Amino acid sequence: MTSPAWPYITPGIPDELFERVEGIPMTKEEVRALVISKLRLREDSRVLDIGSGTGSVTVEAALIARRGLVYAIDRDERAVELTRRNAMRFGVGDRVIVIHGEAPEALDKVPNEVDAAFIGGSGGRLRDIIAGTCSKLAVGGHLVIDAITLENVSLTLTTMAELGFVNVEVTEVVIAKGFKTSLGTVMLSRNPIFIIVGERGRCRPMHLMASIKDAIKRW
Repeated sequence: MTSPAWPYITPGIPDELFERVEGIPMTKEEVRALVISKLRLREDSRVLDIGSGTGSVTVEAALIARRGLVYAIDRDERAVELTRRNAMRFGVGDRVIVIHGEAPEALDKVPNEVDAAFIGGSGGRLRDIIAGTCSKLAVGGHLVIDAITLENVSLTLTTMAELGFVNVEVTEVVIAKGFKTSLGTVMLSRNPIFIIVGERGRCRPMHLMASIKDAIKRW
């Protein structure tokens, strides 16, 4: 499904086509294309975008899930409005529901089970957000998380293992973009990004996992 602003069926909309607001983060186009591919979307998918920021992932997901629905959550009211405007800009506003709130509590406003979820921002509550997202994700659905720090990669992998996610994989992405100078074109590297993907198994409650760990320690 295309839109007048993006008349193609491929992901990776150029960053400059989105409306931007200073201080509101955005998943960049090359990383976004990989994220969308890892979500494994169908035309009727229901998708969850946590920490929607500019709304770039929300828009790309909605373009693919043209008979589905995308729930976009952000705690920053400016990001909520920006996501809404970009959804309208690309003609997908009718299948995007934007929620102002902080995850994981804001997940209570998502009324249905989703087929895929992306966590692009966690506000220091990554473990709780992964657990909350697991409870909303259909069995077999894909959870995709991008991370910058090794600590968050480690926390994500540990939490996914505790919750029973399967087929977990980690990809490190290093993007370099050409920049013209008086001497020619040089490549400027961006910060490495880690993309973690897992399929939801039968999620184990976090309190149960904590109890098991405590029991093992006592034993």
